[in-house]
Amino acid sequence: MSRLAGSLAACGAEVEILSLNPRKHHGVAAGPLPIEAVDIDTSRFVMPSMRVPYVVARFISRRYRDALVAALRQFKPDVVQIESPFMLPYADEVRDAKVVLRSHNVEFRIWEGLARNERNPLRRLALRRVASSLRAYELRAMSDVEAIVPVSEDDARDFRELGCTRPMHVVPCGVLVGQQTADSGQRNTVGFIGSLDFLPNQEAVKWIIDELWPRVIERAPEARLSIAGSSPPEWLRRRPIDLRGNVPDAQAFMREMAVIIAPLFSGGGMRIKVLEAMALGKPIVATTLGAGGIEHDGDVLIADEVDSFAAALARLLSDPVEAARLGAAARVNVARRYDSDTLARELLTFYETL
Repeated sequence: MSRLAGSLAACGAEVEILSLNPRKHHGVAAGPLPIEAVDIDTSRFVMPSMRVPYVVARFISRRYRDALVAALRQFKPDVVQIESPFMLPYADEVRDAKVVLRSHNVEFRIWEGLARNERNPLRRLALRRVASSLRAYELRAMSDVEAIVPVSEDDARDFRELGCTRPMHVVPCGVLVGQQTADSGQRNTVGFIGSLDFLPNQEAVKWIIDELWPRVIERAPEARLSIAGSSPPEWLRRRPIDLRGNVPDAQAFMREMAVIIAPLFSGGGMRIKVLEAMALGKPIVATTLGAGGIEHDGDVLIADEVDSFAAALARLLSDPVEAARLGAAARVNVARRYDSDTLARELLTFYETL
């Protein structure tokens, strides 16, 4: 979000940011663009309504609504870009601008995937209920915005098949490749990075530890696994692994690794960390969903079964020349397709049509 906002500004737009600042991920509101952040506790209990499901209601804040009204009095935007359906309850406060939903995922698909993969019948039922309520909300909300900006063609196609007729323009996550330097990393190191309070990432990490890694060690005994990401759950903290937690510099963590893995089994949108790893020239092994939304020409290895995933990973660890070739090809691919400033210029052109 910050990178796209910066690129919009670099392309000539006036950009201001009003953000929630959840207690769980509390940070300092600072950056190159004007930004105001409103504190909120998203873990508090909120009574859901017939129109707004609980997972969305947690993000409703009277202080934020007041801050939005005050901001719109001072700053008269042509477009208000709402990041994710969790922020759509505030769209009613925007009267004079075009309201655009920047859709990071088709959110209810994430919960459908979690329910499909859940073995505990009670948890599976609960996840299905969340998915159902979020689906109804998301489909209803699509008619309340002027346009939708998905991050992938797959998501755009999904929206259209669900009946969305709003103008749509796909803007994938972008990177600034020229600011990155390639690094081969330390031999035999494998890294996974992602927000560890995000359920699809927790699902992935559990699979890595329980299913994948024993098979990798059989093929590559010298392999070393490191996992990084914010807010790791307690069960993960107890595992005997190299858990880095919330690393101060995600790119420094990825540079250290010889191979980056992205085994996702639920979710949608794009994995920004996969793009950033590609920009660093890293070889990557991913599931189809882990590389979802990213156009790649064989420069990301795809494996959806645990044995094929382990074999692909072990092969890259044992063949640094092939790993370097894949990483270099991925870097060229990202520079050609996902330059943030180019994507921002195209988005501004789309906004002018509104």
